[in-house]
Amino acid sequence: MRLVNNILLVLILSLSSACIYFIQFLLFHNPTDTFFYLFQDLAFVPMQAIVVTLVLNKLLNVIEKRHQLKKINVIISAFFAETGMSILYALSELDGNDNFRKLNLTDLSSKSKIKAVKNQIKEFEYEIKATPEKLEHLRSVLSQKKSFLINMLENSNLYEHDSFTDMLWSVFHIADELQSIDNVSDVTKEDCEHLKTDILRAYPIVLSEWVDYMKYLHDDYPYLFSLAIRKNQLSSD
Repeated sequence: MRLVNNILLVLILSLSSACIYFIQFLLFHNPTDTFFYLFQDLAFVPMQAIVVTLVLNKLLNVIEKRHQLKKINVIISAFFAETGMSILYALSELDGNDNFRKLNLTDLSSKSKIKAVKNQIKEFEYEIKATPEKLEHLRSVLSQKKSFLINMLENSNLYEHDSFTDMLWSVFHIADELQSIDNVSDVTKEDCEHLKTDILRAYPIVLSEWVDYMKYLHDDYPYLFSLAIRKNQLSSD
């Protein structure tokens, strides 16, 4: 259907152009000038194509990407405001080395500083202590937020944000694993080791996405960034 419409549009525009040149010929009776200006206009068509395809198209792509990024950042902000921080705190309680509290996010002014923080997350030594009490707390948090996680996964705006989607799936997998256990206090050693592996995979990813979220607040909403830093400091006391 779109091809037919495009062909029809080309025919209409071509006929319109031919009619205009024909009227010009009837009014001025000067075919030499008509053909001269026709070829002059045709000579400029490649330059128009360059301007439209290379300059304007690139500019529109940049604007579209910024608009898309803005929508993604709003969604990620909603995630951390609604459930992400609760999940992050619950995961951090399982980390015997308390790596979450070691992150210094007071200065996120450059890409190099962001990269340094993310490298720090990768190099942390995580000691996951999956005690029944802490697992029960994590299960409770994830159970309350599971419908929200499902809605996030269904959001089409996140399809191109692979890292955030991977984080959601890793957290959702832990929620499913914990929900399949009838009584956390009776969890087997094998199940416990499996859960440790899942948590060890998800926890650093959540931390990394949280750093990106904090960078977004730092750049666009400094007052919210300052509030988030203060809340973090209070939660660590």
